[in-house]
Amino acid sequence: MSTKKSGGVNRIVRYFLAGLFAILPLLITVIAITWTLGFLGQLVGPDTFLGNQLSKIGLNFVTNPIVAYGIGWIGICIGTLILGFLVESGMRGLFSKVTEAIAKRLPLVGKVYDTSKQLVDMLDTGGDDKLKGMGVVYCTFGEKGGVGVLALLPTPEPIMINDKQFYVVLVPQSPVPIGGGLLFMPLEAVERVDMSVETLMSIYVSMGVTAPGMMKDSELEEAKAIAAAAKASTETDNGSKKSDDTDRSRAADSDHERE
Repeated sequence: MSTKKSGGVNRIVRYFLAGLFAILPLLITVIAITWTLGFLGQLVGPDTFLGNQLSKIGLNFVTNPIVAYGIGWIGICIGTLILGFLVESGMRGLFSKVTEAIAKRLPLVGKVYDTSKQLVDMLDTGGDDKLKGMGVVYCTFGEKGGVGVLALLPTPEPIMINDKQFYVVLVPQSPVPIGGGLLFMPLEAVERVDMSVETLMSIYVSMGVTAPGMMKDSELEEAKAIAAAAKASTETDNGSKKSDDTDRSRAADSDHERE
């Protein structure tokens, strides 16, 4: 009797775990979206300063505050669409010059604007080269072999702090890698990783769920690159050998003609 009860309990646990793992990807997606919406709500929600300004725009047309807030956002979207059309029509340079000239006249705003512009340029379609130029590194804390974290290396040039060299690394935030922490790591605590920035971002967005597959894909790409380089080297060597054999054959024929 106890054996049957144990088998029934194990079956129920197995069914529960199977259902849990089946719904886990959807659950993680919902959690990530909910967290993102909550974060955005704290920044631009109806009760924030920006939300109040958007509601004031909509209140010129309706009396319902929620509808007014939505109308305000619709107006922002239409304005952004018009601005994008003008920028794509050739006014990007003019718009950038005007905004930079205004921002740089304000001491604190100018510094924040410069940093924000650099970040946006990396995320823009025209800034893919800048984003790809950032390296992926593995940073260790304490003794080697201990706790570590995957991070971004914005620049390979170290900086000096109290006569010691440090790398500036950016640790993304999970599951939304928009924010994060800026760390100054000793050179010996930073190791280069053969991984693309897109792969690193995917790992953080998935909260590490896709890490094993992503790492295998990275290793596969590395193996393909090594194989392609080896093949190219072999073809080059074969071409050199053929060229040497041809030169020797011509030299032998020339000697034979002279004789």
